Amino acid sequence: MSRQRVLEELKRLPSIERSHDDKKESDMSLIFRLIRGKLQDRSTYVVALIVGTLISLYGQVFVPWIRGGGDPFVVFRDEFAHRPYLTMSSIFLAYAFPLCVGIYSAVAARYKNRRVESIADFPERKPDPVFRVALDGSLVELGARTREFFEKYNIDSAQKILGLEAWEKVKADRSGQNHLTVSFDPEGAEYLVRHTPTTNDQINVYLTRLPA
Repeated sequence: MSRQRVLEELKRLPSIERSHDDKKESDMSLIFRLIRGKLQDRSTYVVALIVGTLISLYGQVFVPWIRGGGDPFVVFRDEFAHRPYLTMSSIFLAYAFPLCVGIYSAVAARYKNRRVESIADFPERKPDPVFRVALDGSLVELGARTREFFEKYNIDSAQKILGLEAWEKVKADRSGQNHLTVSFDPEGAEYLVRHTPTTNDQINVYLTRLPA
């Protein structure tokens, strides 16, 4: 396969690595996505059902029994007959409270740990360099193999592997649609450069080594 053909094929490849950061979602849309995921989780409703039932039994049965208010089931029946809306509202709240608390706590934990999950999802097995940089070119995150590669050639910034001119082009292209090739002299190789801007003023850079 010719070099030009390889370049064309690589440019047409879908960027699988973009799946996590290329959504360009705001904080609010991220929160809504996490809420939607929690609402689709069956365990959310199982926990709410169990906790809500315990709360209802405590409030409607156990408390009246302790206070000596007579048969709690008779008391509940009378309350339902005379104040049905209030009784149903109290039962509804008994189930809604653990549901809301469960969703809030799960979403808050996921949102707080989103950076840790981002690092965990960052490509580790791609043989070519994959890294995330700040707008000044400083390294933010690296795949395991990329770290070894960078340490071997003493690379501590995007400029050192891409070159100043190529880095400025990458930084200026906020669409992430343009690709370019760079030569890395210490290795005697050329790489196709693809990149994906993120929502927090960082850039994911994906290098694919071209055949000689």
